[in-house]
Amino acid sequence: MAAATKITPSSPRLASLLSDVERGNIKIPVFQRQYIWTDEQIISLLDSIYRGYPVGSLLMWSTKVELKHERNVGGFKLPETPEDYPVNYILDGQQRLTTLYGVFNSDQNTADVELAGRFNICYLPEEDIFAHNSATANKDRIQLNKILDTTKLLAELPKFKDEQKAKIAKLTEAFKDYEFPIVTIRERSNKEVCSIFQRINSSGTPLSSMELLTAWTWSDKFDLRREIESLLDKLADKGYEKIDQPLLMRMLASITIGSIDENDLVDVDPDTLVDGVSNLKNAVFAAVDFLEGQLKIKNIVFVPFPIMIIPIVHFYAKIKKPTANQFLQLKKWFWQCALTQRYKAGTNRLVLEDLSKMQLVFNGETPFDDTKVVVKESVFKSSWRINSTSAKAALCLMAQLRPKSFLTGSDVDLGSVLSAYNARQFHHIYPKAHLNSQGIYFHEANIISNICFLSASENNAISDKAPEQYFKDIPKDQAGAIFDAALIPKVARDGKLSFEDFIELRTKELTRIGQLLVEQGTL
Repeated sequence: MAAATKITPSSPRLASLLSDVERGNIKIPVFQRQYIWTDEQIISLLDSIYRGYPVGSLLMWSTKVELKHERNVGGFKLPETPEDYPVNYILDGQQRLTTLYGVFNSDQNTADVELAGRFNICYLPEEDIFAHNSATANKDRIQLNKILDTTKLLAELPKFKDEQKAKIAKLTEAFKDYEFPIVTIRERSNKEVCSIFQRINSSGTPLSSMELLTAWTWSDKFDLRREIESLLDKLADKGYEKIDQPLLMRMLASITIGSIDENDLVDVDPDTLVDGVSNLKNAVFAAVDFLEGQLKIKNIVFVPFPIMIIPIVHFYAKIKKPTANQFLQLKKWFWQCALTQRYKAGTNRLVLEDLSKMQLVFNGETPFDDTKVVVKESVFKSSWRINSTSAKAALCLMAQLRPKSFLTGSDVDLGSVLSAYNARQFHHIYPKAHLNSQGIYFHEANIISNICFLSASENNAISDKAPEQYFKDIPKDQAGAIFDAALIPKVARDGKLSFEDFIELRTKELTRIGQLLVEQGTL
């Protein structure tokens, strides 16, 4: 029951609520979004209040935590007030509160003339409706910015007939006496407040933990949201646009507190968080360079489990200049994780285990020298689906062999193939249509061990030809290197081997190379 007292409902009248805003008792944190409501939403809110309809509650946070806050609401500058904490910060309902403050103060000095013009709403007593001031020429009207100020209202009333005055009186009473529901959070931890945010279900857009963190760490020189957005843009330029904000925040958590839950960041000291972001920037690009330069992976979508990038970033955050042995440990970890499908179940727990092992690597130990790790043939006998974790692991393995064009012998452009997500860049060595004609149907033909790298143009050229036929088109002077790079078994290089025997032999070759990678980290 004690916890319940920390969330307090109240229903102040609208006039009192707006007065609290003007006096600085309610503040808007800088992380709140810009005003985005349409004119239709403004009119709808006013009409609902006038008719006594519910419009949703406001969520406030009463706290001694000092947040950077706005000095104006909807462009209207508020008087300077002494910083006296605890303060009520508006967390949910900012669009509604800004609308109401703007409408009833639209004749005041403003830094946003255009927005103030949109807030200049009138009531038309003859029609009993609300309309924008610009649309009410030559009609009997009263601006809403007059009705809550008695002096202004009395000056306007003589212009109207008695029946119209009665309607205006009803209007004024409806707004002055409207009880606006407010829920105030008190004495809650930062993490609890963050959790409450994420469970809000209102007409607006719920806030995220990053927006809270933006407020706690904001300064004239540091804006967390802007830093994260800039980092996302730079990653997108490098082909890593699939790394999103939640994944970046989980990386940040791993760097600063050894967690992978972004909500845990809300209890981190702001200075530590700012330092963490600086570290994150360097580490994430070092991680991308590792994937691109060492593993030929040009797009995060080809990493079997996208969350694998968290330990890599953690590694580079801890180890700025890895030694040869440390670098090899990272490679071994990658292949052990990818080829054993380590993150297929119990992911969060296993990621945290791996973060602890990265600390051991930092200390000079070799936790990934585990000879018990075994790559199973079943990985390569799985169905070929380009977005499956097994397929991605196999493609990463095949990329290490520097695959070559079947028809020209030139190196396959992995920068192109592994930066796109196009099934036409991969080839069934024994084409499906060819196998189908032999009574070997799709589910048998469409397995990972039957796949190799091939450009879309060559894939089209080979089409459904039998391997016995198109293998003859492979340049004879380069055939050995081409077949080696595609892991085509020597006894299968005339294309005459049965499909069943071919798959058994190629699966063993893929498994052998996979085992070398998990044990040695490289070929």
